Amino acid sequence: MGEAPCGIFIADREMKITSWNRDMERLSGVERSQALKQKLSLVKFYDITPGEKKLLDFKECFKGKKTNIAKTAFLENVNGFQTLVFINARFVQSDHNDMLMVIVTDISMEITCSTISAAPLLIREKEPLQRIVGRDEKILELYRMIEMAADSMANVSISGESGTGKELVANAIHQLSGRKNKPFVKVNCSALTETLLESELFGHVRGSFTGAYKDKIGKFEAAGGGTVFLDEIGELSQMIQVKLLRVIQEKVIERVGDNKSIKVDMRIITATNKNLREQVSKGLFREDLFYRLNVFPIKTPPLRERENDIPLLVEHFITKFNLQTGKHIKGLTEDANRIIMDYCWPGNVRELENSIEHAFVVCNKKLIDVFDLPQDIRLVSLRHGLCKNIDSTVAPAYYIPNDSSVVNQFSFRIITKEQLNSVLSNNQFNRKATAKQLGVSTVALWKKMKKFGIIV
Repeated sequence: MGEAPCGIFIADREMKITSWNRDMERLSGVERSQALKQKLSLVKFYDITPGEKKLLDFKECFKGKKTNIAKTAFLENVNGFQTLVFINARFVQSDHNDMLMVIVTDISMEITCSTISAAPLLIREKEPLQRIVGRDEKILELYRMIEMAADSMANVSISGESGTGKELVANAIHQLSGRKNKPFVKVNCSALTETLLESELFGHVRGSFTGAYKDKIGKFEAAGGGTVFLDEIGELSQMIQVKLLRVIQEKVIERVGDNKSIKVDMRIITATNKNLREQVSKGLFREDLFYRLNVFPIKTPPLRERENDIPLLVEHFITKFNLQTGKHIKGLTEDANRIIMDYCWPGNVRELENSIEHAFVVCNKKLIDVFDLPQDIRLVSLRHGLCKNIDSTVAPAYYIPNDSSVVNQFSFRIITKEQLNSVLSNNQFNRKATAKQLGVSTVALWKKMKKFGIIV
């Protein structure tokens, strides 16, 4: 699969176009010679807002804290044709003037990568995949695995860390399969005791145990031609494992307290955040059951392995909570964006969603700032404790690269003493060079050094 084409353009403070690449010509229908020195309004970018058609305001990037725009939008070309795109707009400060740099990625051919809010362009048959938001290659591969699993009757085993969307994957497989018009029944295997779980799965007859006042059908019967999703399968007791193995092999069950065999028709999808092979080697999980369940394995990637999806997910959750709360939050400040992008996300997408929801409770402005985020995410000491045991390629919060073009993107306001010492050391403790690298005045640098007790 080739890379999605990207249009790139630059505009000045007056929104006059100063640079326009070839892919922008293709996407907009406007040639470079026509675009240069023209107002950006000659091409329309519409925010994806249910029920209204609202133009994106790129001037926001020049206001206040120099916020960035990272969101899905519609680009309307000169002929009125709309293309679904992902916008990444950033304020750029140079020696001569301030500029707006915008990267426009065409995602119309990857409609399943867009957020649910892109309702006008949803493909009905692919709708279950829309709930799994992402554009990373790992997510595209996950889509392909889901579609292959949906076309098959094989048992599917979904593995992955907590918060990576295993239930969403199971639901998507069901909704895209031939069983989509039948029930999707979920059972959390870790939430019930062995006796209650046995009754929940297989049903029971009246008087089979204390509290069994009447007959009850189990989840396998209730599925009735649909799908049973067994979450946290690694928590099953040995007794339940034996009974489950018979269900898979013979497609029959016996209710608790009854000897009558009942034929069942359902597909089983399982999920776990444990290493089942390791559980098998320790004798905690039956090897024969493992191979029966693991016919078609699917792994959900952790968020730290697809960090480029974080802005898309943030936008998705902001849209979701705006609709739920009636607020009109537009995005993140540059400082908050840095915190979000640098975190290792041990709780994955679920933790990111909870963090944005937390920010909606606290935030009373148009942009979510650092102190609107949970303490676990914004405090370096807590972040370090949460992330130290995670193998992550994401830059930790206390790291500042030497490249000045990268450093300028970070906030001087929340720099730590260790960070400042590191940058000073890299510049042989030259205040002027350090201030230039950090994008601040020498006076601001001196005040920060005085606050931290750094004497040069």
